[in-house]
Amino acid sequence: MFGIYRYSLAFCVAISHLWGGMIAGPAAYAVWGFYCLSGYLMTLILNEKYGFTPRGLTRFAVNRALRIYPAYYVVCMGMLLLFIFVPKTSAKFLPNLRMPTTAEGWRYSLLLMTAPDSNELLHGSTALRVELWFYVAIALGLGRNRWTARVWFAASVVYTLWLLARRTPFPERYVFIPACSLAFSFGCLIYHVRDRLPAIKTPWAALSAAGLWWLHVWLAQNIPRGPLVFGLYSSLLCSGFAMVTLMRLDPGELPAWMGKLDRSAGNLSYPMYLCHWGVGIALSWLLPGTTRMNPSVFLIGFPVVNLVSYLIYRHVERPLQAWKLPRMVQVRPAGTEVPRPATTVAVAGLVHAAHPAAGPKAASPSNGGSARNGQSHNGSVEVG
Repeated sequence: MFGIYRYSLAFCVAISHLWGGMIAGPAAYAVWGFYCLSGYLMTLILNEKYGFTPRGLTRFAVNRALRIYPAYYVVCMGMLLLFIFVPKTSAKFLPNLRMPTTAEGWRYSLLLMTAPDSNELLHGSTALRVELWFYVAIALGLGRNRWTARVWFAASVVYTLWLLARRTPFPERYVFIPACSLAFSFGCLIYHVRDRLPAIKTPWAALSAAGLWWLHVWLAQNIPRGPLVFGLYSSLLCSGFAMVTLMRLDPGELPAWMGKLDRSAGNLSYPMYLCHWGVGIALSWLLPGTTRMNPSVFLIGFPVVNLVSYLIYRHVERPLQAWKLPRMVQVRPAGTEVPRPATTVAVAGLVHAAHPAAGPKAASPSNGGSARNGQSHNGSVEVG
């Protein structure tokens, strides 16, 4: 049940961007929380849903593209209209919001995989670029087994310590692809050691994790350079704890309304991450004189963000679910004996994998819902 969690992370990003008076830190911590969750869920579905065969990886790539790009392109078209018709409002709302002016900028805005320009159609899309490249890395083998995950995480820790020793500026430690390896590798490691983690199955533990997350935000504000160093890296521990409290929650054992709320919240998280800048610009244009420093932009705009997010999910993301390719892995109930090689019928491209007894079922991000079949995750995206 990661839907409400993902919605909460998207909320932290939205409020930090729509209200300039928001304290520093939560938006960055939320993005890294998405990265950590993506590391966990992408590793989960590759091991339990697609497999690492060429056919499985192809289906994984197609389904990831269907999850990331359509909603992104819809929001980019909206941003393009704002840049064309209200360019002054866009520049006033945030100087970094500009239409691409170079071939590199347009190439990046279309593909998300190339080097970013100083201008892009969607501010904050660099996080999607990071996600996409780590999808590739995990699929190419970093998420394949426990030993690889441990080596990857250890290497990420060493690299992070090196960045800190060099006093690397915060933007480079936060958005550069190698620097983000720590968050993804941590999520990947959590998946591979999940059977050794405490079995926490009460919603109260999840509430405790939320309280701990905000306590760490408060502590970071009261430590020199806290939000940029202590806050960023300690946020991974809080995110990891939140994931551990959620991964074993069984929706069947919770009130029905809670499961529905989790699914609905998860469905809105990725569209919310995409559209909140555009909603803020439009609202600033409709209410002359308002800026990001005015909390009314957030107070009025956030309900609109939710409405636009629902429309994107309802008319863009949900119809595309029928286009997704079926998984390659046949999941067996936990405890089922693996067929002996002599009696196994070889099927090209088909990988057998036992489903973990205490792990969430593969979802269906950028995700929209809990990690169950037919629902989505994503850290910033849906699983499936």
